[in-house]
Amino acid sequence: MAAGDGNVRIGTTEREEAFRALAEHMAEGRLDVAEYDQRCAQAAAAKTRGELAAIFADLPEPNPLKHHQRPRPVPVPAAPLVRHEPPRKRTTVVVVAAVVVAIGAIVTVTAILGEWWALIPALLIIAVLAMVS
Repeated sequence: MAAGDGNVRIGTTEREEAFRALAEHMAEGRLDVAEYDQRCAQAAAAKTRGELAAIFADLPEPNPLKHHQRPRPVPVPAAPLVRHEPPRKRTTVVVVAAVVVAIGAIVTVTAILGEWWALIPALLIIAVLAMVS
C-alpha cells in the first residue's frame, strides 16, 4: 500500500478480495475459525484501505493490499459537438397552405351562392402571389 492510501475508501471488490485472502490464511492454519470470523466482520465493516490493512498487518501473503495498484483514471470522451441548425423556414409552407385554403373557401362560397363577384378576393390573392414570386 502506497503512503497516503490509508484514507482511500474501499468498495465491494476489495472486501471480497480480503475475504478470499482470509479464507486462504484459515486454510493454511494461520487463523482459527473464531479469528477468521472476527477478521471477516472487520473486513465487512472496513471503509478505508487503512482499516483493511490493519486486518492483514500480522499475516504474510496473500495480502490483497500489498500489490494493489491505484486504478488508472479512465479518460472521459468528449461530448459530441451538436450542430445547431437554424430553424427551417416553415412560414412559406404555412402561408401557401393558408392561401390554398382561402382560395378553396372563396370558390366554394361562389359555387354555393352563384355570385361571380365572390371570386374577386381569390383573383386578388393569386395576383399578389404572382407579383411576389
